[in-house]
Amino acid sequence: MSGSVIHSGQVVIDLTLSIPALPAPGGDVFAQRAGMSVGGGYNVLYAARRFDVPTLYAGMLGTGPFAEAARRELKEIGVTHVGRTSDIDQGYCVALTDATAERTFISTCGAETQEKPDAFDHLAFGPEDVLYISGYSFVTQENQTALLALAERIVKEKIAVRAVFDVSPMVEYASIDVLEAIGAITPLWSVNEREAAILAGRFELEEITEEKRPDYANLVELLAQRFGEVLVRAGAQGAWYSDGGSARFIPTIEVDPVDTNGAGDAHAGTLCALLARGEDVEVALRWANVAGALSTTIPGPATCPTPECIAARV
Repeated sequence: MSGSVIHSGQVVIDLTLSIPALPAPGGDVFAQRAGMSVGGGYNVLYAARRFDVPTLYAGMLGTGPFAEAARRELKEIGVTHVGRTSDIDQGYCVALTDATAERTFISTCGAETQEKPDAFDHLAFGPEDVLYISGYSFVTQENQTALLALAERIVKEKIAVRAVFDVSPMVEYASIDVLEAIGAITPLWSVNEREAAILAGRFELEEITEEKRPDYANLVELLAQRFGEVLVRAGAQGAWYSDGGSARFIPTIEVDPVDTNGAGDAHAGTLCALLARGEDVEVALRWANVAGALSTTIPGPATCPTPECIAARV
């Protein structure tokens, strides 16, 4: 019997504009292409639903046209919203891509950033469930407080739930106390190369500079000795995993990437879904690597391939 994937992060709206160049202050420019899509946590939810596991979104949805677009897309892919509702609209991110492919972002904070301290108190977990935690939940004090309250409840009530902590670039800014509190629920820490180096440095495990190329096997072992279960993702080089013992290399596949946007989300959603289905962690990680790699061959953020496509390359 499959568990559920429960996503505690944020769903936002992405507005994408392709422009010749950023205008000068006070200027104007017409976009050559424009698009609107649901983004943020949606991309992980989309990937998880590719595997037909029950998938729940526990973050906040608002009231307004952007929130309705998010609500409609979540329903379309079969995600159940179990979070609260706000009377303000969903936040959005404007992504500007110029002729040199340089991307500039302007983001707003909407309903998804306004969680109450008891936002997750109503959530129930089974031992087969997988809780997905995003480091971006630490961007606002409101969301951070709600997530820490959930972590405290899991520890206090000794709730048996598998957690995947996608640390994100916020590993550089979140307080040590916050990271320790999330670590208390013994999640699988998922970090890319840069985030792994920052995490090791902040906890004084190893100092890694730009001139010093890390030994990923050694790095994941050091992190796992401190945090319990760690995955270091190194893109086309594959990944390294440790649950406290020797590092295990998780291979990936060679592809010709056209758009790396959303590859990490495809990886995370696939990993959570397969863990919820009861797959061995190394099997889940291998599938997640392939899903992330294949997602880069298709333009767009929500591009996790089908299980059949992944299976053909594992």
